[in-house]
Amino acid sequence: MKKCQENKEFFEEQYLKLRKSTKEISKEFGYSHVTIWRRLKKFGINRSISESNSMEKNGMWKGEKVGYNSLHLWIRKHKPKSDFCEKCKIRKPIDISNISGEYKRDINDFEWLCRRCHMKSDGRFKNLKGGR
Repeated sequence: MKKCQENKEFFEEQYLKLRKSTKEISKEFGYSHVTIWRRLKKFGINRSISESNSMEKNGMWKGEKVGYNSLHLWIRKHKPKSDFCEKCKIRKPIDISNISGEYKRDINDFEWLCRRCHMKSDGRFKNLKGGR
């Protein structure tokens, strides 16, 4: 068994972006399955309880027909949170905001925003200021 990667980006790429299971990663790179689980935990990467019953493999999976709240929960789980708002780059992001208004299951169609920028982009900030 060779020494396992100590690189968070490696595990984000393999597990989150490429959606490989821990077993697939362990076989491909020659690490033990337990070692992969421990690295994911060490780097704070959310590990699914049952990879064999996740997403499309789950009988309850709705794909693109997912509801508003469930889509936001899914995006929060899969889109890495930046340290700062993706618009103003000043405040800490709180909200996940849809960019296109189409609410697709696409993490690139969402951005992490602070509350102020989220309200501005939705037009709600203008309404609070009395239309100014």
